[in-house]
Amino acid sequence: MKIMYVPSVKDFPDAVRLTALALKKGHLAVIPTETSYGLAALASDKKAVGKIHRAKEQAVAKPVSIIVPSLKIAQRYGVLTKDVKKLVKKFMPGPLTLVVPAKKNARHLGGKTIAFRISSNRFAHALCTKLGDAITSTSANIHGRPDTYSAKKAEKIFFGKALVVVDAGELPKRMPSTIYEVASVKILRKGKISEKEIKKALQKK
Repeated sequence: MKIMYVPSVKDFPDAVRLTALALKKGHLAVIPTETSYGLAALASDKKAVGKIHRAKEQAVAKPVSIIVPSLKIAQRYGVLTKDVKKLVKKFMPGPLTLVVPAKKNARHLGGKTIAFRISSNRFAHALCTKLGDAITSTSANIHGRPDTYSAKKAEKIFFGKALVVVDAGELPKRMPSTIYEVASVKILRKGKISEKEIKKALQKK
């Protein structure tokens, strides 16, 4: 399997088009996100999600979070309450991942819940918009190993496993997104957005 490098800055429209085409055909792609490089598959493609687990050498039962282009697409995968919609409106696109009850068609992504966000990264957002669907947003690394910030390093890790590597250069290291489970009113991972900010947003009518 040949890995294609598609610069995400100079050839942005082609990069989006070629990556979308690869994902539609069931392949994996390494793409830049607002934090590190991510390993993307079409979230609705169960076989492609299975490839994610094999490529990362992780258990099939491990939950895989997703990036969506809009609230409308998020509703295909999860049950969205008024509180969820408030948080989406306030913080997305941005560094917040919300965990909500999963719909039956999304159980292959990790069980009874689904974690989603709208990415603030221009490429990731454009890719989802082009597809009109969600993509997986798991980090481009072998399970248990450090996140990847270099396209060249990602190529070595996923050679023969990902068809496309979108080269956005060396990504700056940033704080990960806050992961907040709405039903339990609990932060699962601390990030840029604080619990205080979330509670304040939820209190507004």
